[in-house]
Amino acid sequence: MKNVIITVLAILGFANIISAQERLLLKPDSLFSLAEKNSRLLDISRYKISMSSNVTTIEKQKAYLPELGASFTYGYLSNGHVWDNHFNYENTVKVPHTSMDFSLEAGYTVFNGNASKNRIAKAELEEQIAQLNFQKDKEDIQFLLLAKYLDLSALHNQEQVYQENITLAEKRIFNIGKLIEQGMLTHNDKVRSELQLTEIKQKLDELRNNISIINHDLNTVLGLPKGTIIEPDTLTYSKDLPLGGLDKYEEGFAERIPELKAAAVHSQISEKQVNIAKSGRLPSLSLFAGDAISRPFLNAMPPIDIYMHLFQAGIKVRYDIGSLYKSKNLIQQAKMEETLSRKNEALMAEKTEMDIHAAYIKLKDAEQKYISQKESYRLAKDNYRVVEQKYLNKFAVITDMLDASTSLLSAQINMSNARIGIIYQYYNLLKTSGLWKEATN
Repeated sequence: MKNVIITVLAILGFANIISAQERLLLKPDSLFSLAEKNSRLLDISRYKISMSSNVTTIEKQKAYLPELGASFTYGYLSNGHVWDNHFNYENTVKVPHTSMDFSLEAGYTVFNGNASKNRIAKAELEEQIAQLNFQKDKEDIQFLLLAKYLDLSALHNQEQVYQENITLAEKRIFNIGKLIEQGMLTHNDKVRSELQLTEIKQKLDELRNNISIINHDLNTVLGLPKGTIIEPDTLTYSKDLPLGGLDKYEEGFAERIPELKAAAVHSQISEKQVNIAKSGRLPSLSLFAGDAISRPFLNAMPPIDIYMHLFQAGIKVRYDIGSLYKSKNLIQQAKMEETLSRKNEALMAEKTEMDIHAAYIKLKDAEQKYISQKESYRLAKDNYRVVEQKYLNKFAVITDMLDASTSLLSAQINMSNARIGIIYQYYNLLKTSGLWKEATN
């Protein structure tokens, strides 16, 4: 009785675990939106946008807001002691012991060779790069998760294939058992069939473990509750993919791909850096004003205990004479960096064009492979049916039957993987050519 109670409790506990695991039918568009919302990588990219925006604000404040400063001192002054030029003591001068100074200064840069303007432009361009990097990171994480999603879909398809083959194997073993009872087959045929069935079940267990790993990874990145069982949308497997010609993907790709747009902005930043370096050769002009009050008045002998107020305003011109021989190398270095940025931009565009062409060819190859695997599956299925009939009629041995079963299993899995390969290569082409928005629409 005690064992029965334990068994019932164990079954109820297992049922509670199963019910706690929520099943979620996840479509690709939901996958993309969850990734954008919950990815830690994208959270960091968003924060970098805020940081670069704050840098732009700081540069604007430096350029357009006046410099203001204020100081206040309050202290004690001792009496003055007087010595001659041989340090012989002569007398003591009484000085008011309370000292106080207050000053207010203001300045505004009118001209500095457009250095401030170029620094603001550079900060705004860096803000654009941060936004483009966010776009790149978003596409990268979405594509990475889509690849895992397709892997999960492929594994689920393979799981179904294995289960179908297990059913066939069990049916075959059952039929062999009947034929053994009739004396038409030997026990060895049943043993070999059972060995094959065990092997298929072992592969099914391994496959389910891989499903669990990918499922856990997706739950973590997407921010889903722990233990959620993701079920891929079967419509994705049969979705019609509007391919189009190669020209569709090659035309205007530089204006769509975040990496190439960022490379172009880097070239513009290098250009602004050249202008900043050139501004070092020009003088700076600024306005200034100051107001001060102090006590006592120390420019009299003895000092007078009164408040002295002064106000001043004017124009200040500053020129760094050292820039005549320092700025030449700085300007040259900035120009070299600009040239390097342009070269990198051209190299990246060239590499991207080759990647687009390769991605297109891989997609066409995946389509041909699927057609071939589909035909192989049809032939394997026909072969299995023929061999099965021959085996049941004693015109084939168990080895032929097992080989036909293995070929059918392999053909089914290969056909499923080939279809998933088409979907993967299609989305890879969209991402490589800068048309990822078509994937997320």
